[in-house]
Amino acid sequence: MDYFQTSGLLINILTMLVAVGSSCISYLVYKESTYPDVIVYLEQNNEVKTVLNIVIKNIGKSAAKDVTFSFDEKTFKNSLPNGEYSALTKGALVSGIPFLAPGSCRILRLGNFADSKMILGDHKIRVTTTFRKANSKNPFAKNITNESYIELLSLARVDASDNSNEKKIAENLARIEKALLNIKTQH
Repeated sequence: MDYFQTSGLLINILTMLVAVGSSCISYLVYKESTYPDVIVYLEQNNEVKTVLNIVIKNIGKSAAKDVTFSFDEKTFKNSLPNGEYSALTKGALVSGIPFLAPGSCRILRLGNFADSKMILGDHKIRVTTTFRKANSKNPFAKNITNESYIELLSLARVDASDNSNEKKIAENLARIEKALLNIKTQH
């Protein structure tokens, strides 16, 4: 009888430890999923496919504050022929972002592929983003650091033709106008 009571006690203690461990893991997963997560990447402009944008986006579930950026090396290899590369020398990448809501982003126009290649070169540039959780109740909350990469080579040979709806509508209107002019000249 003593053997059954001891083994029952051990099973209960083991079950309790598993439950406590499971609760701790669940809390840590929940806590981690409520943090902001700010990333930086390069993409084609939706309106003008030949133009590239640098996108800064909060993909986390919470707002980020005091967002700053640092780069692993000299980011700008050359300036453009007109001396400008304002997306990389002015604005959010240089001055930072005081508050970035979850799901929101800042889109910085970089330029066309050739100009971007002159500025960025052929290698990936590591961007270290540092920020804090905006609504943290913890007075000892630490900065959150995240690494992203801006790289141009994966966008080489990507279709940059203009397939926007505006262009398609303009082409169809031009065809309709031409057909109407043909009908008018026939009568």
